[in-house]
Amino acid sequence: MSLAAHALDYGYGARAIGRGLDLTLEAGEVLCVLGPNGAGKTTLFRTLLGLLPALSGRVTAGGQDLHALSRAQIAREVAYVPQASASYFDFSLAEMVEMGRTAHLGTFARPGKRDRELAHSALERMGIAALADRPVSTVSGGERQLALIARALATEARSIVMDEPTANLDFGNQSRVLTEIARLKSAGIAVLLCTHDPDHALQVADRALLLKDGQPLALGAASTVLTGPNLSTLYGINVAVSQLDVGGTVRRVCVPTMGA
Repeated sequence: MSLAAHALDYGYGARAIGRGLDLTLEAGEVLCVLGPNGAGKTTLFRTLLGLLPALSGRVTAGGQDLHALSRAQIAREVAYVPQASASYFDFSLAEMVEMGRTAHLGTFARPGKRDRELAHSALERMGIAALADRPVSTVSGGERQLALIARALATEARSIVMDEPTANLDFGNQSRVLTEIARLKSAGIAVLLCTHDPDHALQVADRALLLKDGQPLALGAASTVLTGPNLSTLYGINVAVSQLDVGGTVRRVCVPTMGA
């Protein structure tokens, strides 16, 4: 398995948000976490990345206990795509993506030819290679988000954790990101992501975890977990899951409904 949690209690300080979570992420699998604001998604992700210590239980990456690995070893196993935020330094997009190669470099080493090629390839995959020399502070929030995903691709990690990767993106770029997630899956990369859009989970996820107040409401195949009743309970609104014929392909979509 690429990434796993075993009887995991997670939270901040002594305050537990979630308890007893068992979760596995296999190579070539997309697992999507959904839940309302404050459900504990980001806290869970930071714990799985080793940025927060587990309160109890353990996290493994590539079959190894996370606490036994150095930060460089973790970074080679698991890449992280955070939500885009403002940059306080005028790195170019290319330099920002090259930072994804840091875990593969020695102390004080500079990126070499292969590192630069991998960074450029990642920028091309996300459709922003033309912006490679632009300072991060001068591009849009959506373009910055795409660069963060490119940085994760450049790490060549076997697992990628994405915290709302389509946030701040327009419709076209959301589609580009979802397409890239499908390609990562085909390449054998494990992807763990959270989103506020159940339709994205229906489109790319193999399995889904519905998280409410830090606890799993449901965990299993996306086709069986992402139902109207489950989503209605999760978000506290009425949700219907319908089928839509798109060019001969049947897709399931989520539709909020009015009334009881």
